[in-house]
Amino acid sequence: MGTFEFLLNPSTEEFYFLEINPRLQVEHTITESICLVDIVKIQFQLAQGLDFNDTDLANIPQDPKTPPSQRSIQLRITAEDPEKNYSLSIGKIQSFHFPSGNGIRVDTALVHGAPAIVSADFDSVIAKLIITASTWEAVVRKARRAVQDTTVTGIKTNLAMLAAIISHADFMAGACDTQWLEAHHEDLISHTRSNPSNPSPLHNLVKPQQASISSTATSTSAQLFRPNDAWTLALTPKDQASTSTSTSTSTQPQNHHISLTRILRNDFPSSLSAEITHTPPPTSTSTSTQKSQSQTYTLTLSSTTSSATANSSKHILGSASDPSHVLIPFAGTLVEVLVDEGDEVAAGDVVCVVRQMKMELEVRSARAGVVGFVTEVEDGGEVVEGMLAAVVVVEGGGGVEKARL
Repeated sequence: MGTFEFLLNPSTEEFYFLEINPRLQVEHTITESICLVDIVKIQFQLAQGLDFNDTDLANIPQDPKTPPSQRSIQLRITAEDPEKNYSLSIGKIQSFHFPSGNGIRVDTALVHGAPAIVSADFDSVIAKLIITASTWEAVVRKARRAVQDTTVTGIKTNLAMLAAIISHADFMAGACDTQWLEAHHEDLISHTRSNPSNPSPLHNLVKPQQASISSTATSTSAQLFRPNDAWTLALTPKDQASTSTSTSTSTQPQNHHISLTRILRNDFPSSLSAEITHTPPPTSTSTSTQKSQSQTYTLTLSSTTSSATANSSKHILGSASDPSHVLIPFAGTLVEVLVDEGDEVAAGDVVCVVRQMKMELEVRSARAGVVGFVTEVEDGGEVVEGMLAAVVVVEGGGGVEKARL
């Protein structure tokens, strides 16, 4: 089995051969839906020695001039931000909801209750919606509703862009060619800003607090915190624990006691706000019978779509308004840094290389000068959008020392 790709000119009916892929392509779900077959099963049957006539292929009309009666659309939901040149959105998928019903198929690896992290190592597709109906008009209308019934929170997705595309009159008329998206991109982006994808799978028919409870229940941890929940945290200084054999108090685990006294907002893991009581470990001057004094705090936790390492000292965020800052415009994995502090660079010189999925992308300096700062992230480490890769100062500007941040 294979996939044959062509380009067709609808005006002249001329067609041009592109390539053959002797394997299943991501679009195989369209063939399965309109022909009512399971291609993967058939591949296994043929590999086990079954005759062609003993598989479901025998039931498919063999006349290429007789197309199947059904129509299908496949919508690929990707972890990308269309407003930032479809840059990969790295982070944790906090919750999701997909449509269901007659003629709707969802292919995804997402499972409720299982952790789902989007990294820079793999393809950005997180789900495929395959919509099938008897006519083109019917399948387009059904696809529009299916997108409205789809939500993914925690990362940026192309859902709003998909909604804008299938809502366009040209799409319904079948008037989209290979240059259509590029030609209409700005209008589509404007449409996504004015009509964002529905953040609620229930279309806001329930109260916000009920929706957040549902979101919490489908999150990775599904923790329902309650007042008077308490934990003892044993913290051991890492450097001392690994290098010292002393039994002094400084190298022993330090027990911190935390108790929730009041829950203010519970949308964990996306957010958590609570009043807590914290009891620190006894000080070195305390006797065994003395207790540390408890203190009350208000705890506020919120998640981010960026990597957790974005807040470390190595992941300094730059400023787009500072011409000396060389920013990494997308999340990914650092392949190599090509400059050192003190190096002279010209405008357009490559500062570093970042891998995002299968592509290695170069980050270049916008101006000539002397490198006054270079990121401390090591090769193979994660980088985030907007991170400062380097600072390039103009010679004689007296800014090299400042560039060290």
